[in-house]
Amino acid sequence: MSWLLPSALAIAGVAMLAAIALHFIARSRPLAEALPTARFVPHRPVHARARSIALSDVVLLLVRIATVLALGAAVAGPVFAVAHGRVARVIVVDRSRDVADLGEARDSVRRLRRDGDVLVAFDSVAMRLPSAFALDSLTNSEARGSLSAALAMSLRVAAELSRRGDSLELIVVSPLAVEEIDQATPAIRAEWPGRIRVVPVRAVASDERNPRVESATRQDDIVIAGLSLSGVFRDNANVRIVRGRPTTADTVWARDGGDVLVVWPTNDSAAMWPPRATIDAIGGVTSNSGTLIGRFPRAWTLSGRAIARWADGEAAAVEHVIGRGCIRDVGIIFDPASDITLRAPFRQFAAALLEPCGGNRRIARVDSALLASIVGEAGATRFSPVKGVGDQSSESSTWTPWLLALGAVLLVVEMAVRKAGGRSA
Repeated sequence: MSWLLPSALAIAGVAMLAAIALHFIARSRPLAEALPTARFVPHRPVHARARSIALSDVVLLLVRIATVLALGAAVAGPVFAVAHGRVARVIVVDRSRDVADLGEARDSVRRLRRDGDVLVAFDSVAMRLPSAFALDSLTNSEARGSLSAALAMSLRVAAELSRRGDSLELIVVSPLAVEEIDQATPAIRAEWPGRIRVVPVRAVASDERNPRVESATRQDDIVIAGLSLSGVFRDNANVRIVRGRPTTADTVWARDGGDVLVVWPTNDSAAMWPPRATIDAIGGVTSNSGTLIGRFPRAWTLSGRAIARWADGEAAAVEHVIGRGCIRDVGIIFDPASDITLRAPFRQFAAALLEPCGGNRRIARVDSALLASIVGEAGATRFSPVKGVGDQSSESSTWTPWLLALGAVLLVVEMAVRKAGGRSA
């Protein structure tokens, strides 16, 4: 058994000692004696008390001690482990676009799975699967995998499983591709004590493609001029840049060909996107491939899968799937007199805007150093103590409501015993 708030027990102990001490200070009325005459009796009530150091009202004291203990235990929140020496396990299975054969991942889970294990499936988000979930119904996703999302969900599940036993084990079935690791992964991984068991599965073949860009806009346009320096304008294009409103032919081209249509207006009147309530300016924008520093006006509020963000986190460019292809809305406006697009940082930043729909798949497996940091220190046990997982301050005890009810009943009993004994306090 453990306690969610052990300090409440100490406070209850102090209150119990105070109640005992007060009961040692006994006050009683003086005994009535017959007087030979009544002329010495004053014409007012006599309320004198005799004080002595002796334990009084034992039954009332016991009721009060029981009340204090019940309320203190209710606040402290007792938590009982169902079984000692038992290991509760969380199995995380990757269903993202990085997995070459989901059947291989399902087979690995079947070999590992035992009664009572909790399954978590993840791609760009993670979800806990029902206990009766049929593995054959688990399908591949076209979304990029996120190990950070998987680990965060595992920590939440582990906090619930901590009552089932003394230890926890985390098993990850995944190819652990480079694109599944982000900047938040090390910090979230550090929240899980002990090692993580990694069961590798095959990753899909890398499909990184060099962009081949076309545009009907003149070469003296600030964006087209900047991109032309990277040599991306070629025949048989798979990326089309429109510096205004797209036509029906543009949309059909992206939808049927599985290509990328980049809608990048030259000014705030060249697009029909929802305008911002207040047009402001911001000093930077970043994508997966680079960061661009400058002074940029923000004219629109964009919705969709963010592929570039302003410095405050708001989406600066978004992607929408259409048929086999996608449309990217880029809300970044440049001053035509600026030379910012002629510099190398612009070309690095824009590389992410020209990637295939969903982004290039960086399928290479993480290197040995990064894998070691995910698995954990060599020699450490793969079983994690339940007290080291999750934030127990958010837990609740199933016994607390019952102990509070017992405390309320004892308070009523205390009042009845006090009145029966003629006590006022």
